[in-house]
Amino acid sequence: MFHPLSDRMKATGFYLTAVTSATVVAVLVSAFHKPALLDYVMFTPLLAMLLMLLVVTRDGYSRAGWRILGLQRAGLRSWPMALLLPLLVLACSFETATLLGVARWQWPAGAAWSQFGANLLAGLLFNTLFALGEEIGWRGYLLPKLLPLGPVRAALLGGFLHGLWHLPMILLTPFYHGDGNRWIVVPLFLLTLSVGGIFYSYLRLTSDSVWPVALGHGAFNLFWGIFTDLAVPVAPLAMAYLSGESGILTLIFASLAIGFLIQRLKGNGIKSTKQTVTRQPVAAH
Repeated sequence: MFHPLSDRMKATGFYLTAVTSATVVAVLVSAFHKPALLDYVMFTPLLAMLLMLLVVTRDGYSRAGWRILGLQRAGLRSWPMALLLPLLVLACSFETATLLGVARWQWPAGAAWSQFGANLLAGLLFNTLFALGEEIGWRGYLLPKLLPLGPVRAALLGGFLHGLWHLPMILLTPFYHGDGNRWIVVPLFLLTLSVGGIFYSYLRLTSDSVWPVALGHGAFNLFWGIFTDLAVPVAPLAMAYLSGESGILTLIFASLAIGFLIQRLKGNGIKSTKQTVTRQPVAAH
């Protein structure tokens, strides 16, 4: 047990644990050729958070230690943005790809409109719960430790670190972003996740809750999967570079939306202390 630790040391301990755990899972996936095991990577930030709270610092043995995670509030006012912004960004990205001729819209064979609504709700619930396994670590535990840097820098750094955490899955297995040149895919992916860090951190800081963040993350994963099924690639390699989680078009449209959120973060004067996460939420608009 190593305590008391500074926020920087807590952040470092959390991150190293999360990355090491993700690397172990990626190695197992590659060794046993079991792509389904990649789903468990999403819970490594949760594992790292629990180890920090219950073993390393023992902050988890007080109410304040858990309150900082943002689980005590639903943050309902931020739910519409959490759902609509990922939908808008991905819709624009995939539609632009079809206009450029690298994909065409096609309803999947055998898919029934009557089941679409129920499947959408079930998929959103499933993706949100899995995303919570990540976000309770990234924006629940890590973000408050980074806030002394300022909200915008903390958001960007958190997003970049989140992106780096994915690299064992990308580089050690063929099952995650397997298409395209790694020297192109990885930088695009890191840029997109860094920009996405602004969105997720904005939801966290303006709602004082991690639930809208998990919802937004889950919504992005769900809509990404839906649009991937609906937009059939005409040029698969070009599609891999243009749309999806690490596409150039996704990055462009996300950056346009995030520019407004950056101004909101600066304009609302969020203080650079972790107490703002739990005491002084900024009203979302």
